[in-house]
Amino acid sequence: MAHRRVGRASSPPGSRAQWALRRTATLPCRSGHRPRRGGWGWAAVLAGLLTSAAAAQEALPPTAWPFDAAEAQRRQAAAAETLGLPAEWTVEVGGEVTMALVLVPAGEFVMGAPEAESPLDPDEAPQTRLRLERPFYLGRCEVTNQQYGCFDPTHDSRFIDTNWKDRVGPGLPLNEPQQPVCRVSWERAQAFCRWLGAKLGKTCRLPSEAEWEYACRAGTDTPFCCGTAEALPQFANLADASLASLKPWAVREQQANDGAVASAPVGRYQSNAWGLCDMHGNVAEWCASVYRPYPYEAADGREDPAATGARAVRGGSWDDRPRRCRSAFRLWYDPTFAVYNVGFRVLVEP
Repeated sequence: MAHRRVGRASSPPGSRAQWALRRTATLPCRSGHRPRRGGWGWAAVLAGLLTSAAAAQEALPPTAWPFDAAEAQRRQAAAAETLGLPAEWTVEVGGEVTMALVLVPAGEFVMGAPEAESPLDPDEAPQTRLRLERPFYLGRCEVTNQQYGCFDPTHDSRFIDTNWKDRVGPGLPLNEPQQPVCRVSWERAQAFCRWLGAKLGKTCRLPSEAEWEYACRAGTDTPFCCGTAEALPQFANLADASLASLKPWAVREQQANDGAVASAPVGRYQSNAWGLCDMHGNVAEWCASVYRPYPYEAADGREDPAATGARAVRGGSWDDRPRRCRSAFRLWYDPTFAVYNVGFRVLVEP
C-alpha cells in the first residue's frame, strides 16, 4: 500500500474539519449501524456539488487533480503501456468462473470531503492530499456469490425479508450467482483474497481506504464519480422508489428508481471512468484499513493487516440513500461481523 500524505486542506476556525478532530479525540467512532437521523436527499446532494468542488479547489494548492474522464482513461492507458500490462485483466477463479480486474494508475488526489458536502459526516474531514505511488488492479465488480463459492462452497448469502408476521416465503434472494456476495466478515474476505492470491501467484488483498476512494473517484472531486445526483440511477443501486415493495416505511429517494429492490447482478450499472462498476451502492465494501480519524495517515498503522480494531466500509448499498453512498462516506464494522448489505472487491498487485 505505497502511498503517502502530500498535504492537508486548510480549514477556517470553527469549521467542521477542526470540530471533527476535537470530536474524535473524545468520542468512539461511528458504527455502521445506521441511526435514523435526518438524511440528505438527491436535491440536497446536488445543491452541494458546485460548492464542494469550489471549496476543495480554494483550500488546496493547484495540482493535476481533479481531471475528467478522458484524462482518466489516458492515464490508465499510459500506465498499461509503460508497465506492459493490459488495462483490463481477466483471471480464472475456478473452473469456468472468471473475474475481471481493472488497472488503476498511480496518482494523486484529495481524500475526504469539504464541509459543504455533508455537514452530518464530520469523520470525512480534514481533507488530505495523498499520492499513491504504485498502480494496482482492482476488481471491475464486487465479488459475486459464484466467485466466492469457488472458495467456500458452503457459504449462503441467503435472502432478505421484512414481512415477519405475514411471511409466506423466504423473501428476496441475495444468493443468486451474479449478485454480490454478502454476509461475509472482513476476516473471511481477507481469507478469500489470500486464497485467490495463491492461485494467481500474486499479492491479493482488500484495498485500503485511500486506494478505494482514489479508484472510486477516478479523477473527480464531486460527491459521486458521475458528478451529478441526477445521473445516479444509471450508475448506482441505491435506496429509492424500488425499495418500497420491500420496506414501505424506509427512508428512500422517491424521485428516482434504479430498477432493483435489493442487490442487483454486478456490472448492471454504468462504470466510472476507469471501468469500475458499483462503486456507489449495490453492496457496501470492506476495506483493509482500520477505521481511524482523519487526517489519513498510512504510516500510523491503520493499514496494517495485523492491527486490531473496527474496519472501514465504503460505498454504501442498495439500502442506503445517496448521502451514504458518496465517494467520501465512511462506516465501520467489527471485522467479525457478517452484514446483510456488505461485501467486497479485491485488489491485486501487478
